[in-house]
Amino acid sequence: MSTVETDGGSHRRIWVREENLSRDVEGLFATAFYHARNLEEFRNRAGMTPQVFDMLFSLVGDQLIKNSIRSPISPECRLFLTLVYMSNAESIQDLSKAFKMGSSTVRAIVQETSEVLWNSLEPAFMPQPNALDWSKIAEGYQRTWQVPHCLGAVDAKLLDVDYKGESDIILLASCDTNLDFTCIDIATVTDAVNNQLHWHYDFGSQLLSGQQLGNILPPEPLQSRREQKENLIYAFIADSSFPMREHIITPYTTRYLDFDQFHLNRHLSRALTGSIDMAFNVLISRWRLLSQPLRQSPSNAVKIVRAAVVLHNFVKQHDDTYCPVSYLEELAVCPSKQNVPNAWLSSRQQHADNCNATIQLRECMKEIINCKLES
Repeated sequence: MSTVETDGGSHRRIWVREENLSRDVEGLFATAFYHARNLEEFRNRAGMTPQVFDMLFSLVGDQLIKNSIRSPISPECRLFLTLVYMSNAESIQDLSKAFKMGSSTVRAIVQETSEVLWNSLEPAFMPQPNALDWSKIAEGYQRTWQVPHCLGAVDAKLLDVDYKGESDIILLASCDTNLDFTCIDIATVTDAVNNQLHWHYDFGSQLLSGQQLGNILPPEPLQSRREQKENLIYAFIADSSFPMREHIITPYTTRYLDFDQFHLNRHLSRALTGSIDMAFNVLISRWRLLSQPLRQSPSNAVKIVRAAVVLHNFVKQHDDTYCPVSYLEELAVCPSKQNVPNAWLSSRQQHADNCNATIQLRECMKEIINCKLES
């Protein structure tokens, strides 16, 4: 015999199947959260230690409370279920059976909790960088990778939506040398044939069209070339799948490279491999949902992807076991199927003159790097 419950604060009435009535005793939350909070087992399921979970819950728990005429699904369960979904890439159907909930309930919990995670964590753990933040990022790239005037490394990954014929989405992100993501944007592929993308925020469209990015550092002389007194812009570094833009420096792509160009390309490649490539590898290996078809509507997929990115920053800053050196050394690279076609990233046109400042910065980088090689 089935019973009736009201989910959350809504007036929608949903049926609880008889096999789900024992969720508070036999569901995965009851068995894995309360009765078996073994450190390793918990981390494998939730993507973080119990202590970090408690810290996260203290930040978002109040916003996950639901009222119901029956015993509502607890906020701890809502958060735990969402983390298990994102960390283990289990299907909605499998989670429905494991947590003894209806599939529609699981799907609603994931969507609502993902939005709460982003709205709660983004202001503190991935805020829009200010001038001081940009300066620290640039200092990090100068110190760690000897790349001057660098606002960070940027890359994009293709994520499979696989939902009612909907197209894929693209996650564009930049990071600092600590592998923390600093800026993101997400694009919906509206027309794959004609390379049409719809960016949800300003970062992607401004960066790829060469528009002026707000609040970045103004041009100034390089620290190592103060005597020349030429003001050079700050820019992101990216691989050759990106176009050269006003604030994107890419490797030389001519067929035959001279000695200096070859060494600059190799230098940029090392910096990209050790920063944005590594950050994406950690993100996708820890939040394995991103490596599988999301099977969500594009709007809900955006919520989940944003939550995964900001969780990466949060957990990395609070959990030493998230990506220690030993983990990074054995980390698999992202599969090539997640590479974004070059044409999609180059679809926004920019006047060639707008790249002159970027070309000038790249030439100065080349001279500095090769002077060090010769000395």
